[in-house]
Amino acid sequence: LVGSEMCIRDRHYEVSTLSEACAFALDGLNKGSYVSLGGYGGYLIAGFDHSIDNIEGQYNFSVCGNQFPGSSEPGIVWVSQDANGDGAPNDTWYELRGSEYDNAETIRGYKITYTRPAEADAPVAWSDNAGGSGTIDRVKEHTQAYYPEWLGERFTFEGTRLPDNIGKAGEKWTMEPFAWGYADNYSASDRTGMTNRLRISDAVTADGAPANLAQVDFIMVQTGVNAKAPLIGEVSTEVSGIGCYRTVTKKQ
Repeated sequence: LVGSEMCIRDRHYEVSTLSEACAFALDGLNKGSYVSLGGYGGYLIAGFDHSIDNIEGQYNFSVCGNQFPGSSEPGIVWVSQDANGDGAPNDTWYELRGSEYDNAETIRGYKITYTRPAEADAPVAWSDNAGGSGTIDRVKEHTQAYYPEWLGERFTFEGTRLPDNIGKAGEKWTMEPFAWGYADNYSASDRTGMTNRLRISDAVTADGAPANLAQVDFIMVQTGVNAKAPLIGEVSTEVSGIGCYRTVTKKQ
């Protein structure tokens, strides 16, 4: 979680360990707040005490964000089965195919490396495996540390990078939605209020073939856009809840 919105809504708080960050995020979600995942690659994993069944072609679960017209910060959703039965999210992850999956500007196998700034209030520099580089700039409203204290001098995220979605209408910067298939996305097709509905049947393998999963046990939401604009800062997916949308199977 790197960036100006690495916080719980209305509750900026400095944490120094991963366990503190997870506990703070869980407490916020339980209270109905949202967690910002930071710049590209930041993620959140949710586990369940039951398996979510795949009812082919139907919506199976949902992710709630804080999207509204002109403010979509799309997060890619991944799913996993507890195939080895150990109750941990350490099995294969499958990306849910969304509307931008076949977009020529979408990059799979994208890697980004963040570097700890020399000064705590300095921008966070990044470089990627596509020859790009830049910074996550500070926004004056967000005064907390942007670089996680528990990580080393550098760390890398990997995943799928979606096309930039930042535009400008007059003097106003906007973050435009994609058609369907992402979290925190003001979609006209899969959005209900602040919630995006998602289908396990959209899960694909690394080569893009249907994964044909009967059920899933873990869901991961990952910031999918690497872009920023003046005043609004970096695109940062927000999550305020993840829930079942269809039937479930109890674990034995």
